[in-house]
Amino acid sequence: MGRAIDLFVTYRFVKLLTTPFEKTDAFKMGIIDKDGFRTKKILYKQTEQNAYTVLHKLVFNIKRIFAKVPGLRTRLGTYAAALFLLKDTFKEHVEDPDMFEKGLMEYLKQQGVEFDDTIVEEVTLDNGKLSKGIYVLTQDVVTTEAENEIDALEGDEVEVFEDSPPEDTILGVDVFGVVHKKTKQKIYVSSEDIKELDIGDLL
Repeated sequence: MGRAIDLFVTYRFVKLLTTPFEKTDAFKMGIIDKDGFRTKKILYKQTEQNAYTVLHKLVFNIKRIFAKVPGLRTRLGTYAAALFLLKDTFKEHVEDPDMFEKGLMEYLKQQGVEFDDTIVEEVTLDNGKLSKGIYVLTQDVVTTEAENEIDALEGDEVEVFEDSPPEDTILGVDVFGVVHKKTKQKIYVSSEDIKELDIGDLL
C-alpha cells in the first residue's frame, strides 16, 4: 500500500509540474492567474478547494521558480526550500519523501535543463549553523499557510534568534527555519535564499 501511495503522489507531483498553469483547474476556476499566482478569490466550494490544495500551492511555487531561470541552466539549490516544504508536509503520507527530489530532477532533465551544482551561499555558517541575526531574502519564499497567503518576498527581512543547525539538507543545500519579520511566521529558507543584512539594505 505504501508503495502504491508513493507512486500516486509522485504521479500527481510530476503531472502538476508538467501541466501549464492555464490548463489547470485552479486557473480555469479563477484561483490562480496565468503566471501561477494566487488571486483573491475565496474558495467556498469543495471543487475549488480540491483544485488548490497545499500540494498545488507548493508545486506551483516550484514552477514559478523554474520560470524565472534564465536559459536552460539552473542551480539545484534554488529549489531546496520548496522541496523541503513538500517533504515536510507529506512525510506522514509517503514512505519515500525523497521522491520529490527525484521527481524534480527527472522533470528538469526532461526539460533539457543543465544542472549547476555550485552552492552559492551569501551567508557564513559557523560549524554548519546559521548564526543569530537578521538576514535579507534574495528570492520569494513560499509557505504552507494555505488560507493566509503569507509568502515572504525578495528583500524582506528574516530573523534567527539563536545559532541554529539546519532542519534538513536538500539537494546538497542546508535548509533553516527562520522568522519572517513582517508576519512573525516561521518560514524555511535555504542558505542560498538569504544574505547577511548590510547598511545598504537599510537605505
